[in-house]
Amino acid sequence: MAIHLKRLFLLALLLASAGLLASCSDSAREEPLVVLEVDRWYPYNVEFPDPQEDFILQTIRKRLNIDLRFNFSTGRSQDWRTKLASRVASGDLPDMIYFFNMMDYRTARTQGYLIPLNEALKSGDLPEHLDYITSDMLRTISDDRGEYYGIPNRTGPAVEGLFIRRDWLNALSLDAPRTVQEFAEVAEAFAKEDPDGNGKDDTYGFTAGGCMSCQDFWELLSAFTGNTSPDEYLLDGQLKGGWTSSEYREYLLFMNGLMQSGALDPDLATNDSNTKREKIVQGQVGIFHYTGYPSELIQEMKAYNPQADIAYLPPLVGPAGTGSHWPTIHVPTTVGITEKAGKSPEKVRKIIELMNWYYSDEGRELILYGKKGVNHVRQEGRKRLLEGKQNEYLEVYSLIGERSLFLDDEEVMRAMFPDERQFEVVRSMIQNGGKRGSVYSMGYAMERAELIDDLKLFREQMAARFIYGNAPLDDKGWSDYADKHDHAYNGYTVRKAMLSDLRKGGYLSTHKE
Repeated sequence: MAIHLKRLFLLALLLASAGLLASCSDSAREEPLVVLEVDRWYPYNVEFPDPQEDFILQTIRKRLNIDLRFNFSTGRSQDWRTKLASRVASGDLPDMIYFFNMMDYRTARTQGYLIPLNEALKSGDLPEHLDYITSDMLRTISDDRGEYYGIPNRTGPAVEGLFIRRDWLNALSLDAPRTVQEFAEVAEAFAKEDPDGNGKDDTYGFTAGGCMSCQDFWELLSAFTGNTSPDEYLLDGQLKGGWTSSEYREYLLFMNGLMQSGALDPDLATNDSNTKREKIVQGQVGIFHYTGYPSELIQEMKAYNPQADIAYLPPLVGPAGTGSHWPTIHVPTTVGITEKAGKSPEKVRKIIELMNWYYSDEGRELILYGKKGVNHVRQEGRKRLLEGKQNEYLEVYSLIGERSLFLDDEEVMRAMFPDERQFEVVRSMIQNGGKRGSVYSMGYAMERAELIDDLKLFREQMAARFIYGNAPLDDKGWSDYADKHDHAYNGYTVRKAMLSDLRKGGYLSTHKE
């Protein structure tokens, strides 16, 4: 009996111990989530699902033990920059910043609140899915000391382009423009000949979202300058283009002519991305730029006007030949880690783990397709994205660039664009992408933010003044602009540093620069 009781006691003790161990194990599994705050900008307002219904967030929590929180700004990108600068000044830093613009990254790099990642991302010691990062990419985002302060994202095909109201063309018996001159004629007709037939003077040919040198203008610009940016580019070892070039002046004269004719939305410099979208949806604009195929936009337009119909507008032909929708770039976007996260080695490790996960099969699938039955279905053994605004937030969750990053995979393209007409349009948009890139976007030279910040603002302001006719574009006006650009705003110093980089890299021929 005593032996039997002793055995029962030992069994109870073993069971209690097992329970204690299980409790400890559960406790280990339930360790606190690592909170990572991301600050990022996106052009349009996007609705996120409730956290408990947010399949991506819940997966990131479960797989990585990370509570990912977005501080999300929309509208004018300059407003986001102002908000970020205020956060930095007050010491209220996020953990991570998604830099959709490399100039913004370079500015942040010089301001001292990002941490260098040379040790965290040692060459030859990269996580499995970040092994696309090359020494050339790191050099592109490095400072003069060779330190880099971000995780560069890989380049993929770009889906950018102009779209035009096909129903307006039909109403006015017009053909889609193929040259910049035809563009001007069609845009003016859209503004003056009542293409919607409502008897009101309430339409414009073309609009933009506030930034005078951003995507909205790239195709028009490239038809005049040969590049989607006014920045210099290399052609056969020769330096071409530039913000004071005759080609850029010719483009500005063209845009000023459009403004004087009434073809342009007079608010294009003060719009933000949301107001631009509203004007398109409400039928105030006939030609506009869009990133991706505008499926959701078309639905909104048809809800407002069932007769609304749009068509893709291939690149226009201008003085520099056929334009392009998107610049060739070496590093498109970068994720910076701030000093706040840098104080915690665990956070830095988790950020790198998160970025690695994004490129994994699971991360890629979630960003591309979301949740089955909510964002996509399977038909004939193939995923097909469901149409609707429920998919818009998927791209915002991506810290590795737009979902079109993966459109070099035809299976992905078919899933995202199952309609054959959409598929062919997207294929054309990709084929009509950048033909060349600026010396900065290609990594041949480094933009010096400490020299270029004021110059960048001056360029943007002067572009607006020239287009609106508030500054003269005659010989004297252009000479005054070039003089201020080069001397009052460091343009000459910036060019000198750029030429030094190009010579060191051996990119310039021995011919005239």
